[in-house]
Amino acid sequence: MKNDKKSLTIVNFLLLSIFIISLFQNVSLVHAQGNGETLTQEMTFRMLEIGEDYGEQLNVNSLSLSFPSASWNLTSLEFNLTDIAFDREIIDVESELIGTSKRLNKGTTGYAVQINISEDTEIYAVQIYGREVDPATTTNITIQISGYDSVSDEPNATIYGSEILNISSNPGWYTQTFSSPVFLNTGSYYLIMNGTDMLASDGASYYWHYNEISPNNPNYYTWEYKGGWVNGITGEPFLYKLDQKILSDFYPENHNMTAYINGNFLSISNGISPGTGSLNITEMFSSNDIQLSIPIINNKSSVIFNVTYAFNANNYLLSEGSLTIQEDVENEWKLTPNIQRFYNNYSVMYEYPSQWENLIVKRNNVDISSSVYINTTNKIILLLNNTITDGATWEIIANSPNLVIVLNIPKTSFQPGQELAFSVLPPINPGNLTYILINSLGFKQYNETKEIAQVTSEEIILSYTLSSNPNEGIYKAYIYWYDGESAGIITQEFQINVPFVLDPIYIIIIVVGSVLIATASFTSYKLIKRSRKIHEEYRQKIYNKYMDVLNLDYFIIIEKRTGLPIYEQILASKDIGSSLITGFLEAIRNFGIELTGANEQSQTIKLEYQQSKIIMSEFKNFRILSIMKESPSQDFLDSIKALSYDIDTTYGDQIANFTGNISNFKNIKELLEKHLETSLIYPLKVQTQGIRVNSEEKSLINTAEKIMKKRNADYFFVSHLLTTKKGFQVKDAETILNLIDKKIFQPKE
Repeated sequence: MKNDKKSLTIVNFLLLSIFIISLFQNVSLVHAQGNGETLTQEMTFRMLEIGEDYGEQLNVNSLSLSFPSASWNLTSLEFNLTDIAFDREIIDVESELIGTSKRLNKGTTGYAVQINISEDTEIYAVQIYGREVDPATTTNITIQISGYDSVSDEPNATIYGSEILNISSNPGWYTQTFSSPVFLNTGSYYLIMNGTDMLASDGASYYWHYNEISPNNPNYYTWEYKGGWVNGITGEPFLYKLDQKILSDFYPENHNMTAYINGNFLSISNGISPGTGSLNITEMFSSNDIQLSIPIINNKSSVIFNVTYAFNANNYLLSEGSLTIQEDVENEWKLTPNIQRFYNNYSVMYEYPSQWENLIVKRNNVDISSSVYINTTNKIILLLNNTITDGATWEIIANSPNLVIVLNIPKTSFQPGQELAFSVLPPINPGNLTYILINSLGFKQYNETKEIAQVTSEEIILSYTLSSNPNEGIYKAYIYWYDGESAGIITQEFQINVPFVLDPIYIIIIVVGSVLIATASFTSYKLIKRSRKIHEEYRQKIYNKYMDVLNLDYFIIIEKRTGLPIYEQILASKDIGSSLITGFLEAIRNFGIELTGANEQSQTIKLEYQQSKIIMSEFKNFRILSIMKESPSQDFLDSIKALSYDIDTTYGDQIANFTGNISNFKNIKELLEKHLETSLIYPLKVQTQGIRVNSEEKSLINTAEKIMKKRNADYFFVSHLLTTKKGFQVKDAETILNLIDKKIFQPKE
């Protein structure tokens, strides 16, 4: 009886299926309409502005250069100085107000302080610090410059300049200006306050301050006049300043003359005659301002000069532009720079990508490509000075071929509510992926852009979940990839099927109810079975990752052309002769290729030798050798393949041009740790500061710290953690990998 019911159920199900299928024979499919999607992406391109300028500046003590903006860089500068002469300036000989003052009156009628002149000089004025009290004198007090008696070190009778004292009752600096400049040769002199003409009835007093504590010139003599010069001492010079100008010829190198630019002192060379000099700078300096002031300094005194100059400067100009990508059409790149002339000699250079071709340059919508310097070897467009006109509009147009984008399409037929998913392997990364899905009516159903910010060998998943009532027919997916230099497009059609639904409600209820019950049971069973399978595969993958890295003894990368190792890492305690192994495996490999004729871009040779398993993987210009205790898992071989792609992406050009220098490849260790998890066999330390962890991670961190404390060490091994558990615990193994990825467990230096 039960068998009859079972048979009847099967027959009814078959009849229902035949009926539904017959209904679908009359359904017509709808295809996505239109001539294809076009993607236009706004972009920014960088061009180089180059300016040259020259000019002359007169009677200056620094050179001032102007730039259009603070972002410009000075790339070279040449200038010539002429008519270099010392400038008039006030020399602070002794000015610190430390100490007291001395009084000039009818009892002491003069004071003198030493002056030293190192080069021929004109003195225009002197300044002294002092004051007067009760100025009721019948004669004038004078300030004068006199000679120096080299025998007695006191003032002599020669007077070089003299003026009536200018002073008042308020303490301060008072300027004594000579009616004509006082010329002094190199040597020593005296500055004198002379009151020798005062009468006995004069009651005025004049005070001149001096520094007896920390003078600038402790060796300078001072004297008092009491019918003759007396009390000559050093260490207490009077306060004074000289308003002077040095008259000797100026040679830049004699006075360490330099130009101060961006924290650097650049020496100025002597010219062909006195008072001339030059400097030629060929390195780059940032202006950081629209005005660059270059002080010209020396170790002697302030100078003025005339200067003629010529300089080159550059700046990176950001240009607006766009990229247009369309199926079956080459990509179109367009730059629309806003070019404004800033210097009389001005040009703009653009280094365009190597993939670009068919370049056209337009000015005011007119093709002027024939008048523009385009170097197709070095990939340079140069808009020369005579080409650039004020107020013009510019366009630079180029094409590039579509790069190949690889799709992984698990299936192409979908029903309502399902996830339409597939994966993409970009041709280059970083870059951007744009995914547009057009429905069967020709309208945009979905649009998504993903930025690939870093180099990765993983495929990018693109998906869209269909609604419960989608339009039936052919949907078309457009996948665009682009960066600032190249682009590509690929399309894929998908069939969207909408099942037929019977109108009679009771048939729907019966059929749907039966199908739902059967489907639920079957689906539950399949889901449980699938879940167990996924869980087991996951456990096996984690186990393989640990076992493979623990089995790995030796790792080496060899450049094919020379057969020389460019990177090697010994992961076991014993040392292995790399030259012997590479020579032996090269012979085996050559024999295998001659025998099989298999000279493809990528291949793997497996060899068992004594107690070791040797895996040799070929890839383009290099091969990878792995020596292991036991045969590796398929996961390990897949990781080696992904590692090969990463090495080629990062170091491919350097390997292709290998000349024997291996220092450029030391960071391959980071790629090795990324793909093979070699950190699992390094001694590890714990670094938790500022990093959040969950309870499982915290537990393992505590265990690691206990192990280090017990062993009185600042490191531990993963094997120590695993032995604290009974058997291989996948959850703990996964947590250890997470802690390494978070850099909480770090390899010990």
